[in-house]
Amino acid sequence: MKGQDLIAIGFVKTSYGVKGDIKVSSYSGETEHFLKLKEIFLKKKDVQKKFAVERVLEKNGDILMKLSGLESPEAAKMYATWDVIVPREFASPLNEGEFYYCDLFDSVLFHEGHRVGVVKSVIDNGASALLEIECDADAEGKKRTVLVPFLDQFIGQVDTEDKTIELKETWFFE
Repeated sequence: MKGQDLIAIGFVKTSYGVKGDIKVSSYSGETEHFLKLKEIFLKKKDVQKKFAVERVLEKNGDILMKLSGLESPEAAKMYATWDVIVPREFASPLNEGEFYYCDLFDSVLFHEGHRVGVVKSVIDNGASALLEIECDADAEGKKRTVLVPFLDQFIGQVDTEDKTIELKETWFFE
């Protein structure tokens, strides 16, 4: 499975205990959906590995997972910082007006009906998400990248079906 069929729901922080468990942090802060997982993918850059889930526990806001084939702390620690990837239907359910970051990729940004660029990635800096926008080419054919905070004061209507996002302010591009 590739692309938007899979969603990153967290990342491996480190190993836990002596039996090869991994300690996982949830990207959304939600943890209930982890408890139902039967298999996951761990991914780092272009490498992706599938694992059967033997058990899942929640402890102090972290998720502890035992994956088939990881039998020692050393084996588990090799996956520190890897993303935990699952099919979309096993990710945290969305509420009205929510969407996954991956649903924003390749969306076209418009300001007052004029196209200004395309979303290439989303960077979560802790305070807010930043949309990495590849601006359309200027008169000289040069492209540049700008970061736009994904906040209500800057972003209007988001349509993940049509892949469009309304931009309220343009000073980011000056």
